Amino acid sequence: MKMKTAYVCALLAAASAVGNAFTLDAVGYEGGVLNQNPFSIFVPGYGELVFEAGPNSSLVVNSAYENDNGFGGPSLSFDQDESVKVTFNGPEPLNVDFDFVGQSAGESFVIEKDLFTPQAFLVTLKGQGDGAGLYAMSWNAIPEPTSAALGLLGSAMLVLRRRR
Repeated sequence: MKMKTAYVCALLAAASAVGNAFTLDAVGYEGGVLNQNPFSIFVPGYGELVFEAGPNSSLVVNSAYENDNGFGGPSLSFDQDESVKVTFNGPEPLNVDFDFVGQSAGESFVIEKDLFTPQAFLVTLKGQGDGAGLYAMSWNAIPEPTSAALGLLGSAMLVLRRRR
C-alpha cells in the first residue's frame, strides 16, 4: 500500500510540472524599424523567438494602430500583404495565440504553420485597408521529456526517503 502511495505522489509531482505559459508584447521596442532581419528575442524560461520579415516586408514597431474602442499600443506593423515568420526555438509551443490591433473592415490576418521550418508560423495581413499590428503573442510550452523525467525521479526519491 505504501509503495502505491509513493508512485501516486511521484506521478502527481511530475504532472504539476507539465507546462508554462508565456506572453510577449512589443512594449519597449516601439519607435522604428528593427534593422536586424531576422530579429531574435530571448524569452526567460522559454528560449528564443525569431521574427523574420517576408519578401517585400519589414519589421517596424510603432503605436500607429488602435481598435475601435481606443485600445492600442506598440505593435509589429503590417501593411497589405506583408508577412512575418515567427519561429519558436524552445520547447514545442502549444495553444499559440496572436493578438492583433487596428484591423479595419476588409482586413484579416492569415496564420499558417510553416511547412519547411518546425515550430514556425507565417503571419500575413490580407485585404484592403490602412494596415494593422501584431500586439501580443501568448503560448504554452511543455518541458522537454528529460526535465519531466528528472522531476519524476526527484519526487520519487523524496517520497522513498521520507518512507525510511
